[in-house]
Amino acid sequence: MSQRRSSQKSSHGFYLPDFSVISRIVLAIGGSYGIAVLTDLLFLALPIDDISAIYWGQITSVVVCALMIILVFSLRRLWLAWAVVASLSSILGLICYATI
Repeated sequence: MSQRRSSQKSSHGFYLPDFSVISRIVLAIGGSYGIAVLTDLLFLALPIDDISAIYWGQITSVVVCALMIILVFSLRRLWLAWAVVASLSSILGLICYATI
């Protein structure tokens, strides 16, 4: 199994990461945070007390954030990772917009 390395070196001798690695890092941080916030907001639309909705929304958003980070780095295709995050966030956004 061969290791793929970037052909560019920095001035300090380190290899610079490829665009796909940087893109996945940005997607994992921004996309997982966005989907976690939308999941948290979705709990406010449930017919339960506000305190319980905030509590369970926070717990669920932490789990969803971790799952989205794992999902972004486990998919082989970069465009598929972007498509999954974009579709999930648009679906959750539409549900939040319609219910809140």
